[in-house]
Amino acid sequence: MSILKSADVLTIQEIKELFPELSEDMIKKVLSSLVKKGYLYRLKRGLYLVNEEPGKPLIKNPYQIALMLFPGYIAFSSALRLYGLIEYEPFTIFVATPRKSGEKEIGEYTIKAIALGEKATGMTLKNGIYTSTLAKTFFDCFYKPQYCGGYSEVTKALYEAEKIDWDEFLSYFKRFASDSLCQRTGYILELVKNLGVDVPEGVIEYLRGRVRVWTKLVPTLPSKGKGIEEWKLIDNLGKERILGWAYG
Repeated sequence: MSILKSADVLTIQEIKELFPELSEDMIKKVLSSLVKKGYLYRLKRGLYLVNEEPGKPLIKNPYQIALMLFPGYIAFSSALRLYGLIEYEPFTIFVATPRKSGEKEIGEYTIKAIALGEKATGMTLKNGIYTSTLAKTFFDCFYKPQYCGGYSEVTKALYEAEKIDWDEFLSYFKRFASDSLCQRTGYILELVKNLGVDVPEGVIEYLRGRVRVWTKLVPTLPSKGKGIEEWKLIDNLGKERILGWAYG
């Protein structure tokens, strides 16, 4: 254990390299014993978290572990946190993946993988962690706002973000977005633009050009709400809930 404690996470291959004199069967027996005693925590087959003391797993870098469990990039509210755009420390870590969705609880954290298919693109290396770029983070949050705390968190983060690559942001809508997603996003962006967020008019105009038929801001909520003619959108959430942070 004195040797293993030099790392936070170890693969079985790394353990074999640390103890070349041990047979594979002996290594498996030792690992099984250490897991039972709480010195190691099995994350998945061949991957172990090293505990400083026996008991509950101690997570030093939940983002790193999340990406080991579900290859992809840190996304949604977790990405907003890495960019310093939400104040609280989320105990659900979101990973965007090309194909695999899933969930795993480790200690006090829940790792949640969201499969985005071809939309699982637009990542950068931030502080050693693969994370969505800032522009892609906002696209993902508009695409699935339920994973970032809803539109209230999205608008607050937009207000606090210092520099967004709007060309990159718009490129994802041109490649991936439905007309209804463009309508919802355009309406929200116009609200924050009125608060002083520097949203280029070209972005608003493109999204406005995608307006086709009436839709709801939150598809899962009833249709009761204010109709926004310009966007052919029923705001069934309410401006007060979307921008409550700005008026409180």
